[in-house]
Amino acid sequence: MRISLSIRTKLIGAFALDLMLMIALGLVASHQMSVMHARASFVSEHTIPSLGVVATLKAYINEYRVNQLEFMLYTNDSDKDRSLQRMQEVETRMQESLDAYRPLVNSAQEVDSFDQVEQHWHALVQATHERFIPDAIQNNTGSVRPFYSRLNPSYSGLERAIGDLTAESQQQAEESLVVVEQAYSTARFFIMADTVLVLLVSGVIGLGLAGGIARRIGRLTAAADKVSGGDLERPVDVRGHDELAHLGHTFNQMLASLRSQRKALEERNQQLQLSLERQEQLTTAVLQGKQAEAEAYQAQVAAEAANQAKSMFLATMSHELRTPLNAILGYAQIMQINPAYPKATTADELDPVERILAAGRHLKALINNVLDFSKVEQGKIDLQISAVDLGAVVREAADIVDPLVTRQQNQLRIECKPGLGRGDTDPDKLRQVLINLLGNAAKFTENGTITIRAERDAAGISFEVEDTGIGIAPADLERIFQPFSQADGSVTRRYEGTGLGLTLSRELCRALGGNISVRSEPGRGSTFRVWLPDQGHTEPCTSHHHQPHLATHQPHLTPAMRPA
Repeated sequence: MRISLSIRTKLIGAFALDLMLMIALGLVASHQMSVMHARASFVSEHTIPSLGVVATLKAYINEYRVNQLEFMLYTNDSDKDRSLQRMQEVETRMQESLDAYRPLVNSAQEVDSFDQVEQHWHALVQATHERFIPDAIQNNTGSVRPFYSRLNPSYSGLERAIGDLTAESQQQAEESLVVVEQAYSTARFFIMADTVLVLLVSGVIGLGLAGGIARRIGRLTAAADKVSGGDLERPVDVRGHDELAHLGHTFNQMLASLRSQRKALEERNQQLQLSLERQEQLTTAVLQGKQAEAEAYQAQVAAEAANQAKSMFLATMSHELRTPLNAILGYAQIMQINPAYPKATTADELDPVERILAAGRHLKALINNVLDFSKVEQGKIDLQISAVDLGAVVREAADIVDPLVTRQQNQLRIECKPGLGRGDTDPDKLRQVLINLLGNAAKFTENGTITIRAERDAAGISFEVEDTGIGIAPADLERIFQPFSQADGSVTRRYEGTGLGLTLSRELCRALGGNISVRSEPGRGSTFRVWLPDQGHTEPCTSHHHQPHLATHQPHLTPAMRPA
């Protein structure tokens, strides 16, 4: 079975082969250099010092011999004492040299030679002190013949031992030189052979790849020239299984597609000819249908005018309703702060004015949603873009919704990630979106946690409102963004609202250049995410936790389908 390799794999393989050869070259050269360094260090640290010590030993032996001769020749006692003192000094220096040579011993043969030198030297010193000096003092005739006859054998043995020790050191030096020369020759041969091999392998692989690629690209170029001339019947010859082969297959598929398209175009031209003939026959029928089309257009214009009138009516009525409602809320607030107005006496007693304010605020929120929705339908969303402290907007929205959160006995958390800073957006629209999402979360959560997060990343600025409420069924996730709809479609509609809050929030997010999404699980809560484009600057932002005041009365909330 033939293995197909890509061009990239071939190039990487060639590079890896060259790299392995160079690594092998480096390892061998490093090994040979370490061998040469070891032998050179041996010569420097052992052979040369040992030869120096041997030379010193020979000099001390000759000096000792001369002092013995002088001791024989002197007849004066003081001269003999000086000669004897010099002999003792030579003995001391000789012993120091022997001690200095002992750490340099490196082989068994050298140990034997060094032991022979020590033995002969100690024998010579012993013979000098036990026989030679006493005899020379007793027979003070000045004759040197007895000196040679008594000590020459000791000197001869010592010289032979010194010669053997010198020969051993010289032999080790010669062996080290041979090892260095062999390592150098081996390294030089391997470096030259590896260099030639790398050049040869690189040349063969490079020329082979370059030649093959050039030939195959040439065939593709020739085929492309033919296609540009209108010849679509000659596919390119594809060889191999690499990237160029894949390109060749793709080129042939393109040719087949062009042929198919040209054939389809010819068939289409024939169909057009037939269609022209038929259109001449249908021209009369089309003219007759123009009148019906005009009537349909007039009906569409009338429907659009009716829809516009509906939106204008909603906007006008919402505005007209808000005016007296604001007056009612104002009077209720004045009554609430008036000291003369009677207050509730027990915790369970609900203040009537508070009832009026709560109902009025709820009605005002409904009217505002209807008014904003009418503006969306008319395309009249006015944006006031400015540099805004995003963290401040988040906290303002949280402060506004905090009473509803507290009433539902929830905990509100604010998490602003570092680097949130400022952004270019419409603060009122952004605040309205966050209030809608927080209000929904508070409305559908009881004795739980509501978290609003804000952060800036590479994708933009995102705000998340997460709750632990009743959640939304997967089938209702898209329907909650439709106008006048809630996830709870039952007749009772347990939760209040017009069903416009999420619709308005999505339209406002899109008007600001962003979008809104949701993920939820029934019984576990929901998370609404608002994304806006990043056009501001980063500044520090801190996180806050709203701790609600839990009321003594805790109403029970049964699980249900969550409305929008």
